[in-house]
Amino acid sequence: MRYLAIFILLLPLSVSAQENSGYQPRVSVDVPNEAVIVGQPAIVRIKVLVPTFMPQPPVFPPLEQQNVLVRLPERASGPISETVDGETWSGVQRSYRLYPLTSGPVAYDAQEVVVTFADPQSNDPVQVSVALPSIQLNAEIPEGAQGLDPLIIASGFSLDQKLDGPTDMQAGDSITREISAQISGTTALTIPALTPQDQSQLLRAYPKEPRFSETEDRGILSGQRVEETVYIAQDGGETQLSAVSIDWFNLDTGQIETASLPSTKLTLAPPRRQPPDAQTIIKSVLYLVIVVFALWTLGRFLRPRYSTWKTERRRRYLASEKYAIDALRSALISRDLPAVYQALDLWKSRSAHPERSLDLEKSLMNIGAARYSATACNSPEDWEAAVQHLGALKSATERKSGSLPPLNP
Repeated sequence: MRYLAIFILLLPLSVSAQENSGYQPRVSVDVPNEAVIVGQPAIVRIKVLVPTFMPQPPVFPPLEQQNVLVRLPERASGPISETVDGETWSGVQRSYRLYPLTSGPVAYDAQEVVVTFADPQSNDPVQVSVALPSIQLNAEIPEGAQGLDPLIIASGFSLDQKLDGPTDMQAGDSITREISAQISGTTALTIPALTPQDQSQLLRAYPKEPRFSETEDRGILSGQRVEETVYIAQDGGETQLSAVSIDWFNLDTGQIETASLPSTKLTLAPPRRQPPDAQTIIKSVLYLVIVVFALWTLGRFLRPRYSTWKTERRRRYLASEKYAIDALRSALISRDLPAVYQALDLWKSRSAHPERSLDLEKSLMNIGAARYSATACNSPEDWEAAVQHLGALKSATERKSGSLPPLNP
């Protein structure tokens, strides 16, 4: 009896819940069945219907996803009404334009729509989260455009450029290159990088961030990408701003077309010699003063030592046997007989083998006889023979310098 009483008490609540369940919001999705072309819009509509009215607009999911561009057209949301089970339900419809940027399937995970509506019995606001039906699309590349890289599919595409600055440049001069691409029939986000990566050592590039703009006219997107780069001349020579060429697929003709820009030749003069500034001059003078002072100090330190060494070397030479040989040779060449005998005596006093001068002395005696005897006219002075005997004296000097000193007894 106890369980029967509980069942009778809960029966009205159960019936009420079943009645109210038929008045829950209804959410549906309209997705195109055919495949959409990459970069072209797929119209997805989400409808929310309630049996009464909505005091607050429903909260739709954003449908954002990687490689999918989501756009809400003008007046994307609007009121609707439909007949459900013979009754008129009111609601809101939200239209999305989804632009797949890559080919392949596009699927969304579980999404929800938050709906606030008036309770049919009490008119109190009730908020519920309604699961969104699955959304699946398929994006494909049209025939003839599969080999494009980058992939640009549009109804129009063109390139333009502006140059600001001279093409005959001095080192340090700059030229600005602005490249713009206009596209129609799809989003500007499909436009790739436009400026070539020039590797010339004569120019230094300073690129700015690309600028994008986009417009929509009756659901058709068009846009522009603008890239601006400043080039500064570094050295003399000839170089160029490279040409630009981009292939794209024309949706209207079904053909691949090419948009291009010509290269721009640049002539660069070498950098001009800049006069040194005041700081550089001061540093140079300071370094020069330091160097001169160092050399002067080194000269003062070395000059007396060099003079002492030179004087000592001269003294040893004048006291050497070699000096006597040199004096004897000079006298023989001058044919100064008294000077020859004087130099010969000096050599004998310094030589360890004075007996080696016998041949030279005989030649000198013949020269003296020829010069001072009564028969001098018949006997010429043979100075050449005397010079030849000088070699024996020099050989004795060399053997003396190269011999070992005598051992002590």
